[in-house]
Amino acid sequence: MAIQEVRGTFKPELIPKETGGDIDDYEDALHVLMKFMGSMSSALEQVSGRGANAIVYQAGKRMGHDAAKMMEKTDNLEQAMDEMGEVLGHEFYYRMWKPAGQENYTVEKGDETVVKLLFRDCVVRQTLRRTGLPQKGPLCYLLYGYMVGAVEEVMGIKGKVDVDHVGPNACLKTLTIKWGGK
Repeated sequence: MAIQEVRGTFKPELIPKETGGDIDDYEDALHVLMKFMGSMSSALEQVSGRGANAIVYQAGKRMGHDAAKMMEKTDNLEQAMDEMGEVLGHEFYYRMWKPAGQENYTVEKGDETVVKLLFRDCVVRQTLRRTGLPQKGPLCYLLYGYMVGAVEEVMGIKGKVDVDHVGPNACLKTLTIKWGGK
């Protein structure tokens, strides 16, 4: 059987789920990909300096918009987070978090709504740990952009992500959406 070379852009939904191989093959491939991403992130930062974060943030934002196109649109931030968690949560496991004594997950501040997000088993953090790179670098900005792009797509408004805490087991981020702007 002759192998045919295929070139072009592939959409994940067009790749069949049954592609062969066993779980060990996929795990090995994932680890190689993680090392590749870590090396690329480090090199990008060396070449571009602080501009690397902005470049990767924009790439993540584009990915987030694309990933969220199929999601149900809403103007309710908690509903959007639940919807996004169903799709995005497989790569970046997160949940809404609130401090003890706070009644709701979301907090209204003038024309902004804020929610805390706790990221646990995040592929970015695992990649950084595997490659020995520090957190808050370009790969983290990929995740920030991804979340912002997805929330902008689902809610039709501007968003931003700020980092409250990074650690080996979890990261806490604040997602802020601003009403009246896109």
